[in-house]
Amino acid sequence: MNITSFYKTELYSDCYYKSFLGLYNNFKESAFKDYKFELEPLDYKSFIESIKKGLINCILLLEDDIPTGFLAYTTIISEAIELNIIHCIGTQNLNQKRSLLLEKFIEINKNLMKEKIVTYPMLGKQSAFASNISAYGFKTVNTTVFHLNLLDPLLANKINNIQTKKLDDNFSITNWNSSYFKIAPEVILQSFKDSSDALFDCRFTTYNGCCDIVHKITENIYGLFLPEVSKILLHKNQPVGFCFANLTNDKIANIPVTAILKKYRGNCFSIILIKNLLSDLLNYSIVNGNTPIELNVSCDSDNIPAVRMYSSTGFTKDYSYPTAYHPGFA
Repeated sequence: MNITSFYKTELYSDCYYKSFLGLYNNFKESAFKDYKFELEPLDYKSFIESIKKGLINCILLLEDDIPTGFLAYTTIISEAIELNIIHCIGTQNLNQKRSLLLEKFIEINKNLMKEKIVTYPMLGKQSAFASNISAYGFKTVNTTVFHLNLLDPLLANKINNIQTKKLDDNFSITNWNSSYFKIAPEVILQSFKDSSDALFDCRFTTYNGCCDIVHKITENIYGLFLPEVSKILLHKNQPVGFCFANLTNDKIANIPVTAILKKYRGNCFSIILIKNLLSDLLNYSIVNGNTPIELNVSCDSDNIPAVRMYSSTGFTKDYSYPTAYHPGFA
């Protein structure tokens, strides 16, 4: 059935303020279950204020002028257009409705897509749209999320039993401090510029982009940064590896980036960094009286060394999802 004649799409405007409320709250209520959100979505008033400030763009799917679906995205990141969510009420013709929203998104942003890539983490039930999105020029990378149960009463023993080799005298592990800010982006750049992550996050392809990543980690934009838990691998007192940690909320800790310069890979240094990070995360929880229930991390499902590293340090696979990216129009 061709549903185009039953629906229309347009950017949000204040004339839909009241009628959009029910749809948005429907999304908000399903954000954790259906879309794997870790943080509470914005309340409706804050979401609308963000649209008015230009922080978020929102396209509505309308049936008889009643919003029944929406697509939210942002263009404020210099390197990319971030497509955040496509949500529709009901299950009938769901992918066709998503397609209508995506087509409007491409129509609106076709000129901007000559300059920027589009990234779209297809979390939760959005993954059912992955087989359709390729028709619009998107490619996908499969991402796996791992987690570690921090409430495991045997965790301290398990951490101690992680097999690592002894560092020789040229290497050492230390905690983050601000003096490493200039070198951290260079290490991340050299570690990720040729990786699949750079396909959908082109910040990994430039020094300035990696500076943005480090800034957002260390300035609490991605969550509460934990400098006393984040670890740096030093070779002759020069940083050659980083493993960051933060709290995305009171209950969940996260490793946003682990990076080792290529010439030092194959020596299990990343496992040493993770082991030290885990030990200090437990100490942090005891000292601060705030124990997160889990630590999570994500990586390319086809990155076998990373998958093995997290598995060998006690992480278990939680779920996978496709990350879609559009390389832009020539």
